[in-house]
Amino acid sequence: MRRPDLLVVAGASADRRASASRIAWIAAAAIIVLVLTVQPFSNSDVWWHLALGRLITTSGIPAHEPFSFLPAAHAWVGQQWLYEVPLAGLVGAGGAGLASLVMGLAAVAAVVLAALSIPRSSRVGGPWLAVAMVITGVALNSVVGVTSAVISVLGVAIVLFVITRWRDGQTPAIWGLPVLFLVWANMDAGFAAGLLILLAALLLMPRADASRRRQLALVLGISAVAVLANPVGPGIYASVLSGVFNPGVAQSLAGFGTPDFHQWWARLFEAEVVLAIALWTVSGGPDRFSAITGVGLLIATLYAQENLGLLAVFMTPQLAIHGSRAWARHVTPRLQRRSGTSARHLHPAATTAALLALTAAMLVALVPRVSASAAASYQASTYPEAAATFAGDQFPGQRIYTIDTWGGYLAYRFPAGRIVFLYDEPAVFGSNALALYQDIDQLVPSWVHVLATEDIHHAILPAEARETAALHVLGWTVNCYDPTSKSLVMSSPPSGTTPPLTGLAIPPPGVPGC
Repeated sequence: MRRPDLLVVAGASADRRASASRIAWIAAAAIIVLVLTVQPFSNSDVWWHLALGRLITTSGIPAHEPFSFLPAAHAWVGQQWLYEVPLAGLVGAGGAGLASLVMGLAAVAAVVLAALSIPRSSRVGGPWLAVAMVITGVALNSVVGVTSAVISVLGVAIVLFVITRWRDGQTPAIWGLPVLFLVWANMDAGFAAGLLILLAALLLMPRADASRRRQLALVLGISAVAVLANPVGPGIYASVLSGVFNPGVAQSLAGFGTPDFHQWWARLFEAEVVLAIALWTVSGGPDRFSAITGVGLLIATLYAQENLGLLAVFMTPQLAIHGSRAWARHVTPRLQRRSGTSARHLHPAATTAALLALTAAMLVALVPRVSASAAASYQASTYPEAAATFAGDQFPGQRIYTIDTWGGYLAYRFPAGRIVFLYDEPAVFGSNALALYQDIDQLVPSWVHVLATEDIHHAILPAEARETAALHVLGWTVNCYDPTSKSLVMSSPPSGTTPPLTGLAIPPPGVPGC
């Protein structure tokens, strides 16, 4: 009579060990992902977002583009104010390191939620969840950091998680989605991807009962309306569509073009896509929702590299599910025939020790990277900090040309006076302004005319930039050289000055430091 009871107890104990093992694998992978996703201010648009957050805190959302001397072609609406204000608050409270840590934790939360967006019937083990999470963390390494794109990565992960719970019959979770989209639409334009994924789930997922499908359709409709509660209002959809179908020369700016497959991060993205397709093939294939949504996000990523994070987080459960299935179909039977044993879980003491060791290693790797000194060193070497200080002292209020990836930094350093030429916000400046920048950046025949027309007589440039050499040929003088960021401050020559006959040496001889 006791034997069935013993079997039940043994089964419950095995389930607890399996659950503990699964949690341990997820925790270990989350620690690794955190190290990969905590980034310095490597995304250059962080600076103008910071400048805006600071401005909104003191003066409210500006009615017009506030930093550039170029006229904006489109209305300034401040759609991302709910991202910019907290970002400025984080930096003000704890410096760049705190902002980097918080955004890294948001990326980790996205990866964990994506890994858990798996139907219960799939019964994916901890090792495969951990593998999928680490692969996603590696793919995200190049696109996350202190950027609003992390908000959309997290938003997509939440949508995937809720859809999975809805698919398993837990319908109450979907009623939180309208609140998610209300907040999301005031932080990043990637909310549109979340709405499209919801629509795909409604149309493509295996048939649920009619009442649950009506619930999802109603939630989708409410979410689409909730999005309108932002400074853009109904124009937010037109803004998204304009960015998709009429990018103009914006694709020449960082983050808006197609991936450059000569770079290592694009090769990692390519490898992840190939791996996902291979696992789909050998595991029996994905369902319609996964296949069509995955292909759609792949096309979006090939169109604009800033969408890579959305594809990576969507692929997390796909890698886990189909990797686990492929292993169970093709590898596990062979291993069992050879060994005659089933899978075993790590002893709790061994698991705890491994997690503690991994946590300690994470702290050793992470703490120095979020320190104030590390942030200051990175910013001084990556952005023209000393050069901007020199220009601000010597040429206050005068217009300055710089590359688009440094334009946002100058907007942060010089928020008043409209001395900045351009920064990477193409949806506001429009094609004409972007064409002016491209004329100088690409040194087309009219580039000197653009400088004269826009009354630009000073520049802050990388020493190796093509504009630097071209300006030197025109006779522009080097005012100072910053060896830390390898940048120059240059000024136009007085009229009648003879251009130099020799090339520009780096560092320029006899030129003072900034």
